[in-house]
Amino acid sequence: MSTYPLMAQERRDVYTGAGARTGVDRVVLTLMTLGLIAASVAFIDYQAAVKVQLQPDEFFSATIVKSPTYYAAHAIQVVLLFVAGLLALAYTDTRMIQRGYLRRFILLVGAVLLMTARGYSTSDLLSVKLVDATGPFPFLIAVLVFVAARRNNWRYLSNVMVLLATLFSVLSLLGMSGLHTFSRQEAVAAIGGTLTGLFWPASWLVLTPNLHPTLLGRLRFVPIVIYVLGSLFVQTRLNVVMIFGLIAVYAYLEHKRHVSRAAGWIATVAMLSWLCLFTSVFLRDTRVYDRLDSVAAAFSSRLDDDTRTGQLQSFGEDVAPHELLLGRGSFASWNWSGVSWKGGTDVGYLSLLFFGGVPLMLTYFVTHLMPTLEVLRTKATDVQLTSAGVVLLWGLRMFSSSYSGLGIDYYPILFCVGICISRDTPGDCCSRVV
Repeated sequence: MSTYPLMAQERRDVYTGAGARTGVDRVVLTLMTLGLIAASVAFIDYQAAVKVQLQPDEFFSATIVKSPTYYAAHAIQVVLLFVAGLLALAYTDTRMIQRGYLRRFILLVGAVLLMTARGYSTSDLLSVKLVDATGPFPFLIAVLVFVAARRNNWRYLSNVMVLLATLFSVLSLLGMSGLHTFSRQEAVAAIGGTLTGLFWPASWLVLTPNLHPTLLGRLRFVPIVIYVLGSLFVQTRLNVVMIFGLIAVYAYLEHKRHVSRAAGWIATVAMLSWLCLFTSVFLRDTRVYDRLDSVAAAFSSRLDDDTRTGQLQSFGEDVAPHELLLGRGSFASWNWSGVSWKGGTDVGYLSLLFFGGVPLMLTYFVTHLMPTLEVLRTKATDVQLTSAGVVLLWGLRMFSSSYSGLGIDYYPILFCVGICISRDTPGDCCSRVV
């Protein structure tokens, strides 16, 4: 039984953010809803293009041709979500967020503008390049954190996480059901991006305390099970690291909540052992078993492949350490084994240094990751602990190729950061910053 100091009903109120909404809240959430719908359309359309256009033995391509539908939906989501964030910021009472956070956010904007000035020409500033993947908007969209900082929006955000988990789960299952050769390249093209998007809302559901111990409450583990199954097909080692990271964060948060799960862990291990035994005895020699067995064998054969050292050596040979102090600016390129590469590296933190230097990396850390540490040091609400756990996992993933972005697969991170910075209490209303 939990000994967490809040009673059950109080915990539900804290988690859902029960309270009255202002007119500004309703406008912000309307813009958010429309923006997230547009972001979902853009994501689905892009993944469909990747599945068709990715060539054999190709796991990534910077030359995917996007449809007019994608560009229209992408533009709509950027405008609507950015306006929603700005409006939320304008009506945020600084007393209701972590002390000094607004100053840190302003410093982030300054670092982003410096990166932009070092990479953009005047004509670029007047073009759609403003929303380029290495431009300013993947960082400026962080203004969405101020939407999530409003406690009365937490119920909305919780529902968004459930809907996103459902959407990505359905897309993942559809992608897996359409596999023919079961090769890694086919699986990456079909469900690679979808699994990346699925992990964050699925993690949110896993880390959420089970306030309703019913069948529906236990179904919150279904999306992460789908993620695990899909990860077997794409054979991505980072996915395995993230699964173990989620288990560690889950155990830590349960300890912090003073919840004993010993019996649950024992039951889970026993059930998994029984399923493995049942599969090996009764399903052996079936088509499904043979497919899974071949995929698992292919995955295990590449577990010790080194796909980073060569890239990092090329990067170190072309980029001098002093260039990382201020970065090379947006649109920077580097020589990767004789090829001029206009993207970052497979280490997100190193990419921050490459494009924006120390100012960008430090301000990103203090605005995105530091709020998590502050939550874990205090007696936070359940929803803040859940959000902190998701952001911790994002910090772990950035040791690989993850980077800020403009898409439905990144926005859950910003929502969780916003919840972490909140010091709002029930009944408080946002007021204009003076």
